[in-house]
Amino acid sequence: MIWIIGFIWGCIVFSTPALSAIPSIEYISKMPAITLLLFVVLPILAIYFTKAYLKDTKDKAEEAKLLGITFLMTNLALDLAMYLTIYDKDYYSYLSIWIYYALLLGIPYYIGKRIQASEVA
Repeated sequence: MIWIIGFIWGCIVFSTPALSAIPSIEYISKMPAITLLLFVVLPILAIYFTKAYLKDTKDKAEEAKLLGITFLMTNLALDLAMYLTIYDKDYYSYLSIWIYYALLLGIPYYIGKRIQASEVA
């Protein structure tokens, strides 16, 4: 779901001349219009999906870590399929994608640790 929202927004950006004309930020973001939305939407969705998934689990920190790995691997595979075959090959040379991947991995684990700590207390 997280990746699909980014993909749909990317299609909108590419088909809107004003949005696609926003210049890249060297070494930071190839498509700032896409990056900005993802950095707003990603944490909200990751927190929501993590909390929903962890409701019925016992070891919340471990399950959250596995969920983060699942988020990361799914997004990485879909990104590789899209950007290395269709779009520019320099996509991974920008910092924003690596921050995005770190958030996909870190947010679920952080939420899981917090929930588990609050249940123990």
